[in-house]
Amino acid sequence: MNSSNTAQAEGPSAHPQAATLEFREVTKVYPGSAEPAIRGLSFLVPAGHICVLVGPSGCGKTTAMRLANRMIELTSGDILLDGRSVRERRPAELRRDIGYAIQQIGLFPHQTIGENIATVPRLKGWDRARIRRRVDELLELIGLDADMRDRYPAQLSGGQRQRVGVARALAADPPLMLMDEPFGAIDPINRDRLQNEFLRLQREIRKTVVFVTHDIDEAIKMGDRIAVLKKGGLLAQYGPPDELLLQPADAFVEDFVGADRVLKHLSLHRVADAPLDPPAADAGPDAPRVRGSDSLRDALSAILAAGGDRAVVLDDVGEPAATLTIDAIRALTRAEERALEA
Repeated sequence: MNSSNTAQAEGPSAHPQAATLEFREVTKVYPGSAEPAIRGLSFLVPAGHICVLVGPSGCGKTTAMRLANRMIELTSGDILLDGRSVRERRPAELRRDIGYAIQQIGLFPHQTIGENIATVPRLKGWDRARIRRRVDELLELIGLDADMRDRYPAQLSGGQRQRVGVARALAADPPLMLMDEPFGAIDPINRDRLQNEFLRLQREIRKTVVFVTHDIDEAIKMGDRIAVLKKGGLLAQYGPPDELLLQPADAFVEDFVGADRVLKHLSLHRVADAPLDPPAADAGPDAPRVRGSDSLRDALSAILAAGGDRAVVLDDVGEPAATLTIDAIRALTRAEERALEA
């Protein structure tokens, strides 16, 4: 049994493991401002999906996210969590049922890692034994040793602290998680690793997530659905990543996604999705090694960096199982280009 199910089995919950989230004609006008920060925003996030809010600076991404837990109050419209208006709940109670992870992490420096993770369960009145079990489960889930629980944030790396921030957001098994550029302050190598770790985690816990970023590549990688916002808090397009890449709604979305959207679309394909050749005896030791779960975009980068025309595809035990050629990737790219022209 995974940790989230364990937590729910130990006590009643107001929500299932994940909840639907719906914005209905949401508008936010800040006092003293002539123009709305968010204007008539409507979209639905299915339970267990990651919705990424993306767009240029000042388009209202973070405002939209913070409206969901009433850190900012709506001007008009409504936001429904599993069909119930967030306006019907007291803000403090609502926030205890919504996980929140931010770029700055915000761990309490004077508290241990275990105490930080336990913040919301303590506020919800969990007993000590249950809290300790939950902290241990989450440390295992995010890949940190159990002895980390007694260390302080200053004793951890930036990437480790970010993982603890995610664990704290998950501690009370919330039906919804809000993540505001959670990996934005991390160096590129660790950022990619943390993204992969969170996607692995999401496959286990299946939370509903609203994820804010300014990076379209991160949005494509992380999102099941992407909401592209433009200045004035207007929704330019909402849909799955491949729809934005292959069928941008207008010139704004097309420009924001970028001219290399065919290449970006390769990141949505796995190596195992491509037509693979049998293992090649002449691949040579310098041919890059990839796995079926790697993205085709990463595999293409590895092939080009090696200066060759193929990669060796390894099986689960690390043995050569197939060959991925650059011609196979090129054929797929041509198919994407034809789809764009259609």
